[in-house]
Amino acid sequence: MQKKLNRRTVQLIVFFIFSLNLPCLGEMEKAAVIQQDLVWSQSDGLRHEIFSSTKKDGEWTTPVKVTDNNANNLHPVLEIGSNGTKWLFWSAVRPNGISVQYAIFKNNEWSEPQTLPIEQHSAITPSALADKDGGVWLVWAGNDGGNDDIYFSRFQKKTWTDPKIVHTSNEAPDIKPEISYNEEGKIEVSWIGFRSKAYKKLASVYTDNIGWSAEQEKLETEEEDVQNEEEQKIELPSFLPSDSQFFLKIY
Repeated sequence: MQKKLNRRTVQLIVFFIFSLNLPCLGEMEKAAVIQQDLVWSQSDGLRHEIFSSTKKDGEWTTPVKVTDNNANNLHPVLEIGSNGTKWLFWSAVRPNGISVQYAIFKNNEWSEPQTLPIEQHSAITPSALADKDGGVWLVWAGNDGGNDDIYFSRFQKKTWTDPKIVHTSNEAPDIKPEISYNEEGKIEVSWIGFRSKAYKKLASVYTDNIGWSAEQEKLETEEEDVQNEEEQKIELPSFLPSDSQFFLKIY
């Protein structure tokens, strides 16, 4: 259930509106608040760039511009590795296609943006998860001119594995992937797929030496429904544009 957000506050629930035409209201990750990292996409009048800020000792740091290119940079997400390294991913939209790019925060600064090494006409709406073994998993919706499929890759031993499809190959659109640990402590990818003449929320679980399970329809649980009704709020910084796509990491 989607709720309206005002200029300065946001419900501590997850909002996903992945569209090149509509602004993404944002995503929040609920946890015991020790630190907050905010990344967002902001227009400079010609294109969208990615910015970041961290809340320390009750104050937000001066926004840092991460990108400076000729792409429209959208859908930012942030993940923190087991060693404390920050990984920032986003969609870079150009006339000749859409790619996933990323930057790594080391020595108090962001690295130069890098492009995920994949050969796809469109790779969009990334979602990331740092695993317990020091690796980083990435999922996205990608295609070579047809319908989107959900792909994954893992960064390990200083390189990305070859991208592979999470689900069984099909002729239907699969979009808006999210990756996280489920209640059983296993890596799970959920997404929206067109099945039986309707869009449904689907999920697949990864098991070592087996791979991804067959997709299953994922129904909203009572716990998730209660979480969606929580009234906890958090104040956003005044410098965040009202129409920006943002991702707030609370940990």
